[in-house]
Amino acid sequence: MNTSTASVVAAPKFAAAVLAVWPSSSDPCKSYEIRMGKDGNVYCTCPAWKFQRKAVQGRTCKHLVAFAQKAFLPKAG
Repeated sequence: MNTSTASVVAAPKFAAAVLAVWPSSSDPCKSYEIRMGKDGNVYCTCPAWKFQRKAVQGRTCKHLVAFAQKAFLPKAG
């Protein structure tokens, strides 16, 4: 039995706060959750965010950028 494991960043301890569910632009059958972690950091469940070799605070992805733009831009009208 092979007991070696891949070196993967530990999964964060998510709070119940799902901030948004964002659709994948490349696959209409997929969507990703943008979540607020118990540690106060914002996480995305997409592979691009998960596999970055940066500290959690320095990670981003296109879903987080789009969410931030939509959430913080003033409403027209």
